[in-house]
Amino acid sequence: MSLKEEIREKASSNKKRIVLPEAEIDARVLKAAAILSGMGLAEPILLGNEEIISSLADKHEVDLPDSVVIKPYKNSEFDDEKFEYFKKKLAHKNPTDEQLREISLNSLFTGGWMLDIGKADAAVAGSVASTGQVIVSALRTVGVAEGSELVSSTFLMELPDGNVFTYADCAVVPYPDSDQLASIALDAGDTHRLLTGEKPRIAFLSFSTKGSAQHEKVELVQKAYQKAKQKKPEWKMDGELQFDTAFVPSVAKRKAPDSEVGGEANVYIFPNLDAGNIAYKITERLAGATATGPILQGLSKPFMDLSRGCSVDDIVNTACVASLISEKAG
Repeated sequence: MSLKEEIREKASSNKKRIVLPEAEIDARVLKAAAILSGMGLAEPILLGNEEIISSLADKHEVDLPDSVVIKPYKNSEFDDEKFEYFKKKLAHKNPTDEQLREISLNSLFTGGWMLDIGKADAAVAGSVASTGQVIVSALRTVGVAEGSELVSSTFLMELPDGNVFTYADCAVVPYPDSDQLASIALDAGDTHRLLTGEKPRIAFLSFSTKGSAQHEKVELVQKAYQKAKQKKPEWKMDGELQFDTAFVPSVAKRKAPDSEVGGEANVYIFPNLDAGNIAYKITERLAGATATGPILQGLSKPFMDLSRGCSVDDIVNTACVASLISEKAG
């Protein structure tokens, strides 16, 4: 059974409430909702005007099951409740009433509000909105999780031989400092353990292995490893390591014979977004890996981001991942 199949199987036993804020403008979202509901993977909640959503479904020949919930986010019975929520939540920013009304009538913010107050278990957006818009909506509603320093992302990379690795960060934080890189690593370890069932073995990657090169960027990775290890001394991790040392046992024996993870890492922490994004795309294209992500991590509740080029299957998979993460958040 592939990882995707395992995740879907686990999601079907959870049947979490997944709010989808972009239902009025993207037929892919409607098709994904029909699959999620029809296969019993989740209880999708579509945000939008019922007539607009029905018209879009008819246009694209989507048969929405009666079990799919449609909730308006404009001129609804929740308007006053949302307004007061955001007035309190964003008080430190001193927004005007007009700004609060605009936020209250925004579908992404509405999805985050539902998630934060328990009207939904997870949110999935980004097929239309940018990653920045999704993250801002998440930060101003559910916020950062206790113990996390920032919002970052992971990709699950499943190779044709069935091995699954976690790559981070490949989509959100361009040039993390050592504290941020340590936080990314710890969150990635938690994500890997939650979604694969494996104990994380974390490699902090660099162009240097255990001091073979001297450079400020190498020192940054070394410091990140030390900070992460202080917080999770029981976890297996090491850094700085070159990729071959982290991945190939025979190379690890020569370059880092005392490494806790040499040749056996399953979580790879890249020093910056350049390296991470390039690496996951190379792995996907040259190694034939299946990439699941970006999976946003570091939030108190799962508010997942999609690529704007996502497929219907991507939306379904992301919703199922969100379902599993919501178990931990709950």
